Amino acid sequence: MRTRLVRIASLFTSAASIAAAALGLASRPAFAEEKSSPAQQVDKPGSAAAAEKPKAGAASPPAGASVAAPGASAAAPKAGARKKPPAPPPLPPAPARVWLIAPSPQGPWTLRIDNAGDRPMRIPADVRLLRLEIDTLNKRTKKTVRCAAPAGLKPSGFPERRALLLPPGQSYMEHFDPRLLCFGKDEAALAGGSVVRAWYGWGPPPKWSRKAPAPPFAAESTDDPPAFAPEPGLAAPTLVLSYGLPARKEFAADEAGGAEPPAGDRQAQPSADTTAQAPADKAAQSSADKAAQPSADKAAQPSADKAAQASADRAAGAGAGQPASSGKGHGAGSPGEPIVDANAPRLELRSEPWSDAASPRSIVVRVTARNAGKRPMTVAIRPRMLEFHVAGPNGTTVCEAAPPTDAIPRDMYRTLKAGASIDVSLLLREVCPADTFAREGLYEVTATLHANEPGTGLDLDAYTATVTATNATLLRVKSAPEPFYAAAPRAVQTPKPEAEQEGEDAD
Repeated sequence: MRTRLVRIASLFTSAASIAAAALGLASRPAFAEEKSSPAQQVDKPGSAAAAEKPKAGAASPPAGASVAAPGASAAAPKAGARKKPPAPPPLPPAPARVWLIAPSPQGPWTLRIDNAGDRPMRIPADVRLLRLEIDTLNKRTKKTVRCAAPAGLKPSGFPERRALLLPPGQSYMEHFDPRLLCFGKDEAALAGGSVVRAWYGWGPPPKWSRKAPAPPFAAESTDDPPAFAPEPGLAAPTLVLSYGLPARKEFAADEAGGAEPPAGDRQAQPSADTTAQAPADKAAQSSADKAAQPSADKAAQPSADKAAQASADRAAGAGAGQPASSGKGHGAGSPGEPIVDANAPRLELRSEPWSDAASPRSIVVRVTARNAGKRPMTVAIRPRMLEFHVAGPNGTTVCEAAPPTDAIPRDMYRTLKAGASIDVSLLLREVCPADTFAREGLYEVTATLHANEPGTGLDLDAYTATVTATNATLLRVKSAPEPFYAAAPRAVQTPKPEAEQEGEDAD
């Protein structure tokens, strides 16, 4: 009995201790709930969202109390922090204006940079910084051609030797050949109707970049602080190339005197001269012809014509080895006129249209001599028989051919059939003076062949003649001992528009 009572008491004691322990854990929530394992968290995706929600029994803050967001204390400014100074106002754009003047598609063109502001600026006076985008109008081959100086010729950075401090109201002007930029096959884009867009300097920063433009600059202020913002590049107004070329007859008298008429005179001269000169010339010519023809022609024509005809007949007979024919039945235009054999063998000379050389040592010109006749010929053509006329930045130079030697062996003579040709490649450094290509830039090379070996000592009747090439070779030298420019740049007064100039002349 006693044992049962002890067991019952111990059961009551253990139940009381369990209840007390339960009450103590319930009062401490940090220990009442067990942390769930990572696996349990994965199995219950809504547990995190449920934990973030405020408890239903949680007390809400008072109406006037402020609630601090998480991390607000870190974002709050420090008590000792300084405020950033306000950003300075943006500078005005550079008052530099670039113009491209193209009177004809083949050039020469003019590059002009104006300082349209009231403060001086610093610019690179170098046409090699010019880039062109040309849109051709041919529907079949419509495309955009991009022309620029090659890497070896274009300055890699700002050309300090060409730095020019341009005062206000003054300009820099330079004449250049557009083929310097549009070289080789790109030259075909220089045609009438093509649309030309020009960019001078270096490319602007990308549109997404927020950084300030970095040097080199095509126009920058010389003041400190600067008066205007620097410009990496300048765009020229778009232009359309004309179709025609200036007439050479109009400049015949000017070329003899060494002067070139202005653009206004070129346009006004043909119409004014033809309208004013036509009636006067016709009246004067008709009266002079009527008065002079009966007396002068009848008196002078018989003796002069007979003497001239006799001398021409003697010369033709001596050159052909037989007396001159009357020309009847042989296609001659008039009695005594020499007969031309259109089927006789003759040479035509052509050179490659362009050649791009890295230095004077690597200048190679290729010349092709072709038999343009209808019958074969025997001829000796050697590289030493070629003569070159070189027109470049330093003037004109003649690279002379070697004189005949009469010592050509028989195997050097070749028989060219009708239409056959011979190619000759030659290093110009071997035949031209050392200073011919001393400067960088463009050169025009015209070849002349002196086929002067008749082969009489070998019982040959070889073809001999002096033949000039029908085209010139455009040569571009990228690197040379002398720089591209021979003199330092200088500023000139900005040309005024024609309307303002006419107004000043009238005043």
